[in-house]
Amino acid sequence: MQDEVIMIDGIVIHQPDKDLQHSFVTTYSEDSVRVQSGVGHFTPLFTAEQENYTATNVPAEKVSEILQLVIQRNFTLHYFSPYYGCWRDDTFYVGKGDCKIGTLKENEEKFSSLSFNMTGINPVKKVR
Repeated sequence: MQDEVIMIDGIVIHQPDKDLQHSFVTTYSEDSVRVQSGVGHFTPLFTAEQENYTATNVPAEKVSEILQLVIQRNFTLHYFSPYYGCWRDDTFYVGKGDCKIGTLKENEEKFSSLSFNMTGINPVKKVR
């Protein structure tokens, strides 16, 4: 059996140095507050998954390919979801990222790092 890989819109991208870092973000209702006694009164509305991509020593052409797949557009990410416990495809977007140029020597351009945070468009669904 072949190992799964991270893909964007069905394209195998330069794989991160380590596995994607998984996190999640929950949005609460406007009337959710923490009162002076310290007790919180929160009404969760939905939670979305987030995947944090980080790679180092990435060739410039790979950085360009990835950025063109994720900037200012929604895309299908193939990733392993700890929430669902399986590899899956879902729609994500990138709101912020950064890259650090390593070398600009002609025909050897390389970025010392590329990182960005991908946030799921769809909220997670209860599975139990």
